[in-house]
This record gives sequence, C-alpha cells and structure tokens, in this order.
Amino acid sequence: MKKISVLFLSLFLFASVFSSVHAAENALSIWLNGEQIQFSKSEPILENGVTLVPMRPILEKLDVKVNWDEATQIVSDAKEGLSFSLQIGSTNAIANGKAVKLEAAPKLIQNVTYVPLRFVAETVGYQVAWNQSLRQVSLTSKQQSDGSRGFLWKVENKGNTVYLLGSIHYVLEGMYPLRPEIENAFQAADYLGVEVDLSKVAPEELQKQILELGVYKDGSTLKDHVSAEIYNKVTALLKANGLPENSFDSFKPWFVQQNILGIIVGKEGYQSEIGIDQYLIDKANKAKKPVISLESIDSQFQTNNNYSDSLQEKLLLQTLDPSSGVTLAPNGGIDDLAKMWKEGDYNALHEYTNSSDWDAEYHKALLTDRNVEMAEKIKSYLNSDKKETYMVVVGMLHTLGDQGVAPLLEKEGFTVERQ
Repeated sequence: MKKISVLFLSLFLFASVFSSVHAAENALSIWLNGEQIQFSKSEPILENGVTLVPMRPILEKLDVKVNWDEATQIVSDAKEGLSFSLQIGSTNAIANGKAVKLEAAPKLIQNVTYVPLRFVAETVGYQVAWNQSLRQVSLTSKQQSDGSRGFLWKVENKGNTVYLLGSIHYVLEGMYPLRPEIENAFQAADYLGVEVDLSKVAPEELQKQILELGVYKDGSTLKDHVSAEIYNKVTALLKANGLPENSFDSFKPWFVQQNILGIIVGKEGYQSEIGIDQYLIDKANKAKKPVISLESIDSQFQTNNNYSDSLQEKLLLQTLDPSSGVTLAPNGGIDDLAKMWKEGDYNALHEYTNSSDWDAEYHKALLTDRNVEMAEKIKSYLNSDKKETYMVVVGMLHTLGDQGVAPLLEKEGFTVERQ
C-alpha cells in the first residue's frame, strides 16, 4: 500500500461494472471514526434510501445525553451546545433551535425506537458518508482544531474570483473538518467546479464509454495483451476477493488497473464517498449551488485509453505488485500524499510534482496535457464580464510544479495568492 500508484489521486476511479458484486452479501454496517459499531439486538435498517438506527445504542456511542418523554413520545438530546428534538411518527424536528423536515420519521419497531442516522449524526457534529457497494455508513468526528489544511489559492480578475483547491479524491476517516478558509471559499462561490461530476453521469452513458473504450472488440482478451506473469497475478487477486477469475478478460489493461486499484484502496479504508471532491459536491447539491465539470467522462477515458501498450502494462504490474521495480512516479505512496495534503505542505507538493523521476509519457498524459485544459477553463471564468465567484477543485497533483495549473495562470499574468 505504501508504494501504490498515485493515479487515483489525480483521476477519479470510474464506477466499476463489478461494484455491486459484494453488495448483496454485505449487511448494513455503521462505522464511527474507523471502528464498526456493534448493535447487540436490533440492527440498523435502510428504508427508501434512509438509514434508521436503534436510538439508544447510537446516541450512547456519539456521547449524546438522551431524554425520552413516554407520554409525548418525544426524544430530545444535547451534546456540547448542540441539540435536537424529534417525535415518533413525525417528520417535523428541531435541530439546534431550527425547525427542519426529516426524510423519514422516527418509528417504533418491536418496542425499539429507530431514528434517522444522518439527521442525528450531522446535528451533533459528525460527517456522514454512505458507501453503496459496501452498504456502509461512516461517521467522522469534527473535533480537529484547525482542520485539514489542503492547498488553496485565490485568483481575481475583472470582478471575478476563482478559488483553486488542490484535492485528494480518496481519503481515510478523520480528514474533516476542512480549515475555515476552504469552507468560507465554498460558501462564497456561485459555482463549484470539479474534474467530473459523476453524479450527473447516467449509468447508461458510463456503460457506453466502458464498452466503447475499455473493452476489446477484435476477439482478443486481456491474456493476449499482457505477460503470463501479470495475467496470473490478476486472476489470483480476483480469486482472493471472491470474484470469478475471468472477470477482467474482456477489458483493456488500463481499465483493469483502475478497477483493481479500487479494490485495493477500498480494502485499505480509502473512500471516494468521503473524498474532498465528493464532500463539496454533496454540500453544493444540498445548497442548490450549480456544479460544473472541467472535463468529461469521455476525455478521462480517452486519456487512459491513449496510454501506450507498454505504459498500460507497467501500470497494471505496479498496481498488482508494488515491489516489481516499475518506476512511473516519484517514490511516495498514498499515505505520504494524504499526509502532505492534510498538512498543506506546498513545498513538498511542488517538489513531488516537479521531480525528474516521472515516466515522461505518464506525466505528460496524466498531468501536463490536462493541466493546460484546466487552466484554460479557469481563464475563461476569470475573463468573463459576469463578476462571479467559482471554487474549482482538481486533484492536488495538477496544481503545482512548473506545468501546474497555478503556475500556468501566473504565466498568463494573473496574480495567484496562496490562502
């Protein structure tokens, strides 16, 4: 894991056609700061997309004081100045003094009170994330003092403002909260810009792209395009994860590599559902703030599909076996880069992105070419006559180095201020 490819820090891992394989096998689980909550008798349930949990066990785990009025069937709770009140059978509730409408009413099931988890957790200060494939809800405490630093810049021109945020797409529990400057930039923005807003990509469009670019159409299979050693490693990994050994036979190495990477990082606890991009997309959707994409699913698929056969094979081998000796990027794994992001170490990020250890083809396709397109989009926002504010979120490896988005904007004459 320490030496795993940095690809997923700069690209979204696209939804796998195998993502639902384990879903039916996994029971609904609740995790608090990386540890699974055990419910001794009554289990959490999912009704119409809303997770309901037994009231007392969850509130005790969240260290919330519980008050229950049997006559009115009203639950009221408080924790460090945060409070809520809700009633069995009613979707009307109070959260920190304000009236809110619940997605589902609290209910009694076999004399056990069930409450909507997201409402309760968020009201008392927790970040909530849902992993569909694992049927897993993750609750993360927001008790860090200053929050994760990240990489943030501000650019202004003609009355327009762009906040550029270097992101990490997959994170472990405990990444939140973000520091106030990032949250304030988001609040000030009229638009949120991301690489690709996958929530707007229809499943049929994704499937079309996979079939068009990720699948062999000439009758050949993966086994015909990679070494026997690599193919055997692929089948061994699939077998170890309970998947048919021929699951990837129809697919090209780049697509296989991304799906295998998804399996590996998922098992290590890294999740896109609580990644910085997705966190801000969720906030934007909730606030009805428009989300715009700088790229498209097609362009990201094309980037990978255009890798040379040699590079695709190297990426796949490096992902399957980090000790193989393949060198495509500077030394340093996801754990190191996540720490770099959390601490906001600009110098380390610049040195990493600018390192001479990159494979030339990989660096050009993954970063340089895409950075130019991203910078052009941002320039159009800054040169507009509309006087609007944007928060633009791209993978952190796109932001610095000689050909990073921030330096490219400076070369165009814009003043780019680190926040």
